[in-house]
Amino acid sequence: MARVTLFHRTRPEHLPLIEVEGLRTRVDLTERLGPLDAFDEAAPGRYARGRRVSGWTSRATADAQVKGLGGGLVVFTVDPARTLAEPASLRAKDVDAAWAAARPLAAWLADAGGDVAALPADLEVHVDVPVRAKLLTIIAPTFTDAELGVFAPLVTAVADRDRVAAKLLVHLHLIASEGVADTSAFRAACALAWRDAPDAPDLLRRVGRADAEAVLEGVLVEVEGVARDGVAELRKVLGSLGSDAEGEGTDVGGLLMERSEVALQRIIA
Repeated sequence: MARVTLFHRTRPEHLPLIEVEGLRTRVDLTERLGPLDAFDEAAPGRYARGRRVSGWTSRATADAQVKGLGGGLVVFTVDPARTLAEPASLRAKDVDAAWAAARPLAAWLADAGGDVAALPADLEVHVDVPVRAKLLTIIAPTFTDAELGVFAPLVTAVADRDRVAAKLLVHLHLIASEGVADTSAFRAACALAWRDAPDAPDLLRRVGRADAEAVLEGVLVEVEGVARDGVAELRKVLGSLGSDAEGEGTDVGGLLMERSEVALQRIIA
């Protein structure tokens, strides 16, 4: 039976660490679930003590979990025979009954004639951890314009149009966040970092070869007309980097990466 795609929601501050783990063999997403609840406590066998990662076969249902679980969106595939699944409506009524009624996703698919679209819309699928990294992808997180604040117009203008500039802007936004996840700057960094469409294989090489200061100056000038307040905030950061780089006898690009890494470590610590 073919593997099935699941949509997993998590808080945005978990995404950078998930990406780092994704460079390895396996990714343990259980820490992204938060404190164990009654459902985890009632889980059987290999799913006990919170050793589960849950997702939904329906993107729409996953999108409805943003408020409770977070705007981060991780996609991975599962072997339908190596899962347990039950409608979330059962879980909401009685956690013990929900686990008792849980069946492999393969059984639900058999009832649906193999059609994923015919599965119950709220079907929640659980797999034991860790998830194989090669089967996992982070895609565009979900944020409202209010959550992105003054940076919303900038994200809209740049994120999908110029991926080199977008990736460099990620670092500038991380510095602007001052290492605090609950900021519009950090959320904008996430929105710029991950998109629904996969990046070109050579993107990181192109970013590494780019003149970071020139690219950032250019894109800020370009979008100032539609993102004036956000550009003003980022210009302060870029100006400070330029002054510090001159005083230290180094280049802005190197300092950009160094300062953004410090901010990121504060967030994921």
